[in-house]
Amino acid sequence: MKTTLAILTLNEVESVPLVLPKIRKEWVDEIIVVDGGSTDGTIEWCREHGFRVLVQKKSGYGQGMRECMEIASGDVIMEFMSDGNCDPAAIPALVAKANEGYDLVIASRYCAGGGSRDDTPVTRLGNWIFTTLINILFGGSYTDAMNGFRAYRKDSFFTLSIDEDGLTFPTQTSAQFAKAGLRIAEIPTHEPRRIGGVRKAKNFRTGLALLRMIVKEMFRPLPTHS
Repeated sequence: MKTTLAILTLNEVESVPLVLPKIRKEWVDEIIVVDGGSTDGTIEWCREHGFRVLVQKKSGYGQGMRECMEIASGDVIMEFMSDGNCDPAAIPALVAKANEGYDLVIASRYCAGGGSRDDTPVTRLGNWIFTTLINILFGGSYTDAMNGFRAYRKDSFFTLSIDEDGLTFPTQTSAQFAKAGLRIAEIPTHEPRRIGGVRKAKNFRTGLALLRMIVKEMFRPLPTHS
């Protein structure tokens, strides 16, 4: 299967020169930088260094991923944040696990062998709460339902109704893949510290958005396909 790596950027000019050169192009078949409207030179740096850049028509993490999938040639789509929180060295393991036939593979910070240097007590507690809710309500067995460092089969994605525009997109993906009974796996990853930039997730506001999304998913039937 072909793999497309979607590198999400939004004003990451401090981090992209340090993170993107660590990604070896032979690890994946296609790389697309998905930019949410950077104004700090991120787009220009990526283009100058040979990266294909998709500038989103509308802002939002989930919106960017859906726009990327419209042009991606890969059978497997991998989400990767450019702010330093994703370890590029884990990319081959994600690809290999996806090639074993899983529909969704998450790089987990909390399974055996994983870890994070960017966690705070609040973010760790929040992740545990929302991961537990996803597991109880939708039949998952995740250790890290929220991490956006993940890979999934594009054809499986399009059988679902994943429509969140913002940072709740990865967690909605976890909920719907579990609810649909699709094949899910995790691999351990070590999350490095963020490099510059501004943390996009605001604890209280993002938490409320996640609760809203989970309630919506509780009452949403699975899509039917003829």
